[in-house]
Amino acid sequence: MRLKVKHQTVYRYSAPVLRSVQSLRLTPPSHSRQRILSWRLDLPAAASEYIDAFGNITQLLTVEEPHEEIRIGVEGTVEMSDVPTAERGEALSPLIFLRETELTAADPRLSDFSEEHRGRMASDPVAALHALAQQIRTAVRYVKGTTTVQTTAAEVLSQGSGVCQDHSHLFIACCRILGIPARYVSGYLHTGTEANPELAMHAWAEAWVDRIGWLSFDVSNARPAEAGHLRLAIGRDYLDACPVRGVRFGGGAETMEVQVQVMGAQQ
Repeated sequence: MRLKVKHQTVYRYSAPVLRSVQSLRLTPPSHSRQRILSWRLDLPAAASEYIDAFGNITQLLTVEEPHEEIRIGVEGTVEMSDVPTAERGEALSPLIFLRETELTAADPRLSDFSEEHRGRMASDPVAALHALAQQIRTAVRYVKGTTTVQTTAAEVLSQGSGVCQDHSHLFIACCRILGIPARYVSGYLHTGTEANPELAMHAWAEAWVDRIGWLSFDVSNARPAEAGHLRLAIGRDYLDACPVRGVRFGGGAETMEVQVQVMGAQQ
């Protein structure tokens, strides 16, 4: 399956921004499930490219002149595998993804929520991880607008609602409590047809199982990452893997407009 992606993000400001610096994780890597055929970023200034600590392709965009708008465009085509497979052979140790972050920090309720899976995690970790994902879907309803990018896993469990980012953070936090390395994945999701595409930025999680590798869990959609899941970046949580993250000097109030189109492409 081939996916064609068009993605534009526009930031507008109520007053001129004197200078802005953005880290962009908008270039997907090639790996066993996805092969990049073409990919292009349309940016308002030249950007330097580097590989971050988690192996993500990252562009550092600096706009030095005063501006009241930034447009970031993405366009590309990727060939996707139809068969979900475990990821192995990466240089980065899975143990790094046992490290707690502010967004995935444990509290007593979160620890109690995870504990019923501890015994099964030792004997049948794959089944236990699927049971954990199901428990999270039951406990946290998918409701847009009830959380922000600063909402923690513990807060999500307490309020009982959230979106894909929150399901992923809660799954990751529970895995780490149980001694299972887990990481956050940002990307795109295509769930429709070429004639009627359903498209969105998306997030899911991966958990490390010894002798198997990284297994994917799209908790919100009750399935693994499949041919419609295009990975952009990985990290310990959203802040490590978010597509755009930056700082600015000046600018007043900010608004953001995002347009994403992900569709099947002709072979």
